[in-house]
Order: sequence, then structure tokens, then C-alpha cells
Amino acid sequence: MEPAPNDSDETNEQYGTFTTGGGDTVVYDTENPEAWLQSSYAVEVGPSSERTSA
Repeated sequence: MEPAPNDSDETNEQYGTFTTGGGDTVVYDTENPEAWLQSSYAVEVGPSSERTSA
């Protein structure tokens, strides 16, 4: 797999992401070109996406 442009603003991160021409999301390890995931579905993960109980 060839390196691809990174959609994220972080340049010193171990993991990068990009969107293919077909709309799939690819997550890859910048230190290991054999480690990557491709999916047609993605969700944001982090504090802003966590559910809170009422």
C-alpha cells in the first residue's frame, strides 16, 4: 500500500486517515505500512461523541 494524503491536521501522529474516491475511510499506521483498515462506514470517537446518562 502506497502512502496517501492524510485528512487529519496532525502530522506527528502514529495513525492517519483518508477517504477514497469511492467514499470509504482508510485508517493506517504511519510506522507500519502493513497495518491498515478500510471501511465504508466510520464514526467519530472521543469525548464529544461519548453518551452521557441522565
